[in-house]
Amino acid sequence: MMVYDYRHELIELLNHTASDPESLLQTQRSLTIIVDLLNQLQPVKEPTSTEKQSAKPGYQIRRNVTAPKISLGQLINQTAAPTPKPHETPAKPQSNKQPERSTAKAAANQAYLRDIPVTAKNEAPAEPAAAPELSEVELLARDNCYPVHRLLSGAEINHRFYSESILHKLPFSINDGDVVQLDRQRLIHGKLPVINRVTNDHLAISTTPTKVIEYATLEPVAGSDVLQIKKTLKGNSILDESHANTIVIDPYKYASRNLKPGMIIDFAYYDHGNGMRDAKAGEIRWIHSEHEFDTTKAPRKLQQPKKVKKTRHEYSDKLDYDLNQKRVLVVTGARDRVQDLKAVVAKHHGVFYSLDASMEENVSSSKIKRAVKDADLIVVCIDRIHHRISQLTTHHAKRNDRPFAIAATTSNTAVERAIFRALNGNNAYESSGQDMAKYVSAD
Repeated sequence: MMVYDYRHELIELLNHTASDPESLLQTQRSLTIIVDLLNQLQPVKEPTSTEKQSAKPGYQIRRNVTAPKISLGQLINQTAAPTPKPHETPAKPQSNKQPERSTAKAAANQAYLRDIPVTAKNEAPAEPAAAPELSEVELLARDNCYPVHRLLSGAEINHRFYSESILHKLPFSINDGDVVQLDRQRLIHGKLPVINRVTNDHLAISTTPTKVIEYATLEPVAGSDVLQIKKTLKGNSILDESHANTIVIDPYKYASRNLKPGMIIDFAYYDHGNGMRDAKAGEIRWIHSEHEFDTTKAPRKLQQPKKVKKTRHEYSDKLDYDLNQKRVLVVTGARDRVQDLKAVVAKHHGVFYSLDASMEENVSSSKIKRAVKDADLIVVCIDRIHHRISQLTTHHAKRNDRPFAIAATTSNTAVERAIFRALNGNNAYESSGQDMAKYVSAD
C-alpha cells in the first residue's frame, strides 16, 4: 500500500504563514480543506479479488463506512512530531543551545493555530463582519455635497482650491464649515466644479476660527513707505476697540496688487486667542472696488409719497422781453418740468432746448460742449443736478462766449428770470432780495 508523506508540505505551509490575521486565516482554510480530503480518502485494508477490479489500490471512496475522522488538531500534532522511517535509526535530539530557525518558527505557528477555533460542520457559520459606518463627510459626498474649509484667502472644497475671486462672484456668501453642492458637469477654467448652492448643513471642521476685518481703510504711515489699517467702515472689528490697535501692511508683500492709500480691504487672520498678535499675522483677503463701499447698515426705506395729480395751468409771462427766436438751452435734472419750461421759452418767442442731467454718468464733457455751442443762451438749474455738471456747463459757456445764468430752482419764475439776466448780460446768480423792479428791459 502506497501512502504519500504529506508532512513536509504541511510544515512548509506553516513556515510560510505570517503573523498577520489574513495569512493565518488563509492557512486555516487550507488546513481545513486538507482535513476534509483526508476524511474522504481513508486507507483501507487489502481489498479482495472482486474489489480489486473496481477500486483503486490503496484508497477507496468512503460509502456508508464508519471510520475515525481526522481533526485539525490531530493533523497539527502529527505534523509537529514526525515518526522515523523503518530503515532509519531515530535521530538524537539536537542540543537546545542552537535550535533551528525553521523549527522555532514552525513551533510558534503550531502553538498559534492550536488557539484558533475550528468551526465544526454541524455548527452554523459565523455571521459576516458588519460594514464600517460611513462618516458624515462620506455620506454628504454621495450627493456631491462637501464641507468648506475657509482659508485666509480662498477656500478648500473637496481637496480643490477655490480662489477668493471665484468666491466673490457667487450670489451667496460662503463661510467656514458650510456645506456646498458641486456641479461636476459645469467646470470653472475647465477643472473646478461649479458651486451650485449652500445647503442647510454645517460642519465644524476647523479647530482654529478665522476672523475677518471687513472694510478697513488703508492709510499711509508718516515718513515711511508702508501702509496701515486703524479702523473700519463697519466699526465692529478688533481695530475699532482701541485707537492703539493698528496693523502695518507692507506693500512690497503684495506687489502684484498695487496697494495705495484710501483702498478698502478685507483682512483675515486665524484667532488663537492672542488678540492683536494674531491679527498682525494675518493677510489681505480682498480689495474692494469703489462701488462696493457698503456698510452693514441697511438703507432706510423711504416712504413713497402719494402721487398727487397736478392740473397743468397755462403759463402767463410775468416779464416783458422778446427772445427773437434765440435758442435757449436749459440744463436740468427734472424731467417732469421740461414741458412747463418749454412753454416759458415759447411765450417769449424763443426756441427751447434741454439737456437731461438727471443721471451724472450719462453726461460727459464733450456732450455739454456740443450742446453749448448750438445754443444762444444757457440756463443752468442747479437744484437737481450734480455740481460737476454745472461747473462744466459754465466753463464751456465762458470759453464759447455764450451768455448764461443760474436758476436756483427748476420753476417757471426762476427760469424766466434767469433767461432775462442772460439776455441782458446781468449777474449769472440772482442776488437775495432782488425785486421785480430790477427785471426791466433796457429797451
